[in-house]
Amino acid sequence: MKEIKLTKTNHVQVLQQALSVLQAGGTIVYPTETSYGLGGDFYNNKSIDKIYTIKQKKRNIPLPVIVPDVLLASTLVNFTPEAKRLSVIYWPGPLTLILSLRPNKLSNYPFQTLGLRISSHPFVQNLVRILSAPLISTSANISGQDNCYTPQQIKNHFNQSSIQPDLFINAGILPIRQSSTVISFTEAGMKIMRQGEIKI
Repeated sequence: MKEIKLTKTNHVQVLQQALSVLQAGGTIVYPTETSYGLGGDFYNNKSIDKIYTIKQKKRNIPLPVIVPDVLLASTLVNFTPEAKRLSVIYWPGPLTLILSLRPNKLSNYPFQTLGLRISSHPFVQNLVRILSAPLISTSANISGQDNCYTPQQIKNHFNQSSIQPDLFINAGILPIRQSSTVISFTEAGMKIMRQGEIKI
């Protein structure tokens, strides 16, 4: 796992390195507004497969994504009026909305819904804009284990793994915050799946 430190003066260089890894189907550990995340290009099946393997995660559980704006989100999923209202209030921020996919979208994606959010972290906002694709955003850990907020926790999680993330963007120690709040919207209505950083 290659490591690069993110500083106030090297954002552009780190963005370019991260973009190169993502475009090659690689995976990255990166800072978010909640904890360190593990991500890849959502349109690249190689990235998706690697993230499931790294996390030792069951493949019948979908991966959430970060999008750059509501415009891209609206091309992928159907917003209900209530989901639209919440997105206006809480995006950018730690609120993940699970919505039904639009017809004929993501033909290789085996699920009928997609969880997505717009991040409030400046680095992630810039990265997902230049990627021009949804960025997978799952917690940077082995599935079921605690979130990571420090570089040492990331190294403890992954340095002994046979398959590791390709790039660790080290932004130092992150503030300890809860995971994103997750709300699902189905024909049956709205359901809070996880009460997280945002209280609803």
